[in-house]
Amino acid sequence: MTKMRFLALAVFAASYPVTALAFDDQPTAELQALDDALPGSLINDPTRLDWQIFGTGQTSKPVKGEDIPGGKAALQITVPKAGATLFEVGANAPITTSIKAGTDIVVAFYARTVSADTSDGKGRIGVRVQQNIAPYSGFGDTTLVIDKDWKLYEVSAKATSSISRGQAVVGFQLAGAKQVLEIGQTIVVAGATSLTAKSTKAVQSATTDLLPQLQGKGRLINNPSNKDWPVYGPGATHMTIASPNIPGTGGTALRVTTSAPAAQPYDVGAAIPILEEVKEDDILLIGVLARTAPGGSGDGTSKLGIRVQLNEAPYSGFGDNVLTLGPNWKLLQLKTQASTTIAAGKGAVALHFGAAAQAIEVGQVYVLNTSGPIAVTNE
Repeated sequence: MTKMRFLALAVFAASYPVTALAFDDQPTAELQALDDALPGSLINDPTRLDWQIFGTGQTSKPVKGEDIPGGKAALQITVPKAGATLFEVGANAPITTSIKAGTDIVVAFYARTVSADTSDGKGRIGVRVQQNIAPYSGFGDTTLVIDKDWKLYEVSAKATSSISRGQAVVGFQLAGAKQVLEIGQTIVVAGATSLTAKSTKAVQSATTDLLPQLQGKGRLINNPSNKDWPVYGPGATHMTIASPNIPGTGGTALRVTTSAPAAQPYDVGAAIPILEEVKEDDILLIGVLARTAPGGSGDGTSKLGIRVQLNEAPYSGFGDNVLTLGPNWKLLQLKTQASTTIAAGKGAVALHFGAAAQAIEVGQVYVLNTSGPIAVTNE
């Protein structure tokens, strides 16, 4: 697998995540930092270049260099002749989530022309977002002229159809000329119309409603300031503690202490009410500010289970995951796709504390629906 170092964050920050889908793996610190800085939600892994390359006669190889912007790595693709259609030779960069019709999508990527048999010596790349199985439906078809020097290119479009998770790709169509092209770091975002437009984020205090990392990423469908959560389970104690200097806690946090592992992690838990309806296939972004409480475990780590569920029998749900917490406050962001519809006022984010003898502190919990209209503030 071709893996690049992640260096694009400064560029974007300065210039301005089928059937039930479980929470994506916790992103690396670098990817989380990028997602925090971008408008909308990151829906690909920009550090990967192990893309599907296809087409008769084409050859490809990874290249590295200090002069390559973004991750100092790229794919060099040689197209031996112009095709009858642009898509006879191509590269497909995977998208990690489903796409819902009506969603704004932005594709930004670095590229340059090494050589091209064209009148101006510049290469041609067609870009579209598409389903990677027949009938290969897609949207956003744009043909770009690629300069000889490295440059950031951006294509934006509104999804005209829905694409299931595991089937969506960014298709780079390369048969527009006999040419040698290099394509570098590629970033795909849902819920935004540009990555390079300037934006001003609000400074977060301990009591404001929404952390800057979450602004513009979706519609808030719970009340983060309400911490009157039902806490349940044998062998556990809980209390509200002051945390006035920690942004995102609302000035207080919930501490839950378990003296021994429960028979099941979910035997000790708390339920955070979801106020609005969640429809099947909606993509939710969950933000949880939490840490291992001081002295809460021998090594400073703890395990917090999480899922979205119906808050009454039979407690059906989706998105089960276990978060590893450290001794410092951290905002963990996770995406999940609803496998069923949950009526307004009937859903909850369930937190499970019973995995071990441990003490965990939880500040605000945010539930955002990224599939509907997004209220943008301080943008």
